[in-house]
Amino acid sequence: MIIIPTVVINLSNYLISQPIEIEVYDNINDQILLLELEEYLKGVVAAEMPAFFEFEALKAQAVAARTYALRNLEQGQQLTTDSTIDQAWSSKTELLDRWGILNYLFYWSRISAAVEETAGVVIDYQGELINAVYHSTSGDYTATAAEVWGNDLPYLKSVASRYERESPYYQDQQTFSVEEFNRKLGINSNLLQEIKIVERSLSERVLKVRVGNQVFSGRELRQKLGIRSTNFLFDTTEEQIRIVTSGYGHGVGMSQYGAHGMAENGYNYKEILKHYYPRTELNYY
Repeated sequence: MIIIPTVVINLSNYLISQPIEIEVYDNINDQILLLELEEYLKGVVAAEMPAFFEFEALKAQAVAARTYALRNLEQGQQLTTDSTIDQAWSSKTELLDRWGILNYLFYWSRISAAVEETAGVVIDYQGELINAVYHSTSGDYTATAAEVWGNDLPYLKSVASRYERESPYYQDQQTFSVEEFNRKLGINSNLLQEIKIVERSLSERVLKVRVGNQVFSGRELRQKLGIRSTNFLFDTTEEQIRIVTSGYGHGVGMSQYGAHGMAENGYNYKEILKHYYPRTELNYY
């Protein structure tokens, strides 16, 4: 077992022209990778956003990923390839296997250009790097940090996301039998007709839902049932429950499909980032 070292970087000691070498824990192979920051970001962008997305969306993703990584390093956190706790990352070998040689040559050149053309650019709020979180699809409105995680951040407020209706995740539905629904929630109820959404946020995400005599948060229901979003509706019968969701992911920060749609409609990466992270500024680290 490898002991993961703590890495602390004081960004004030660096200039944009000086490459930063970072340690990234590869959780699959249980090893530490030594990577140059900008090269690491290419693997993040490739893993986190479809490579065929509009170029300005890829650039926005590169800046968000750079900001996210540098903020974690400033706070002494170990970067990892585990997408459940950090940004996803793919090696060139993995991407070659996934894309094939011809697509790899084309996609890698686009991703490399997106990272290189935004080299050193980060997002800050009042001189501090922001928590540049992002998600796949918001479902028309992004969520606030407060409604999802309980901490109110001025740059993670709900904003309209107008250009994501072509996302394959814009709307989804899953059907559960009564038995399966009860098992996943750990309840024993036949009162499915009494399922009621008690409270929604301003972005239409479910905050509380009552099932029989029990109350669950929207996040609890999403996690227990494995649905794509907390923006959902119920449709129940005596034998099954259909849940229709809008969006995919926690909904906070930049919508990736929304960024792609904005880029298709002529917005550049700076405008995309300013929209999804209001009251922030773009600077160089």
